[in-house]
Amino acid sequence: MKYKVVLTACVGMMLMASTGYAAVQYHSLTNKDGKVVYETKSTKDYEKTESKDEAARFKAFFELKEKVLKNGEAGLFYMVANNPNHQTDLGTKLTIFHDPSQLRDKITDQSIKIADNINGIYTFQKADVIFKNAQEVNPPSSEEKKKMAEKLRKQAEESNQGYAMMPVEMTDQFFLLFATYQNGEDEIGVDITNLSGKSDPTMYIDEKVEFKQEKIQVKGVEMLHTEFAPSQTHELKWVYESPDKKVKYAYTLRGDINKVSKETLMKLAEGYLE
Repeated sequence: MKYKVVLTACVGMMLMASTGYAAVQYHSLTNKDGKVVYETKSTKDYEKTESKDEAARFKAFFELKEKVLKNGEAGLFYMVANNPNHQTDLGTKLTIFHDPSQLRDKITDQSIKIADNINGIYTFQKADVIFKNAQEVNPPSSEEKKKMAEKLRKQAEESNQGYAMMPVEMTDQFFLLFATYQNGEDEIGVDITNLSGKSDPTMYIDEKVEFKQEKIQVKGVEMLHTEFAPSQTHELKWVYESPDKKVKYAYTLRGDINKVSKETLMKLAEGYLE
């Protein structure tokens, strides 16, 4: 899952121009025991490097996944081109909700806060949710992966379509949730990321991206406030951890710097801490 978190960061980076923004500072969040539960780092610290084949294959896979899968579906894909090691790619397409009550019914963990409105001001508009599929929850063995890859490879080559896909069941465990709340023309984004079971919840940000980050406290809870200069957006992030440490979610409130102040984000965050 580490790769997915990095990918989320990179997608955001591609939308931003960069012209230098003073000294770059990265911060981390700790729990009551002093253990790091979330941190930001430079992309220089990210170990994974993609070959040209991998980058080309993943781009083609992503475009195909979005075209072939319906919302809320998952599939295991084998791409013929740029695939010298005969690897498969597991993809999931997001599910869209316009009714917060339906979203609450779908997500089984009742500790996740999905409000009809925030502080009585911002009203729920929609949520894009990526649920975990069965292979993410119960990963197949190395031998099973090889057999599936070989089966899909043969199907792809025989079909002459350039790919083959095997449907994968979905679960009710979510990975990412992007909700939008609105008050007139003003919007607040609420993102929730499932960090449960992850040993290294890290967001990697390129040093060329103009951003300013600081650590603050809201009702005794450590939070990271980050401003992104080119897009004129800012966010407030914190981590909820269950008493038994088995469940961990990162909450992020986002808004336009020119319309939503840092103090407003802090006030809205208080509602999630109650």
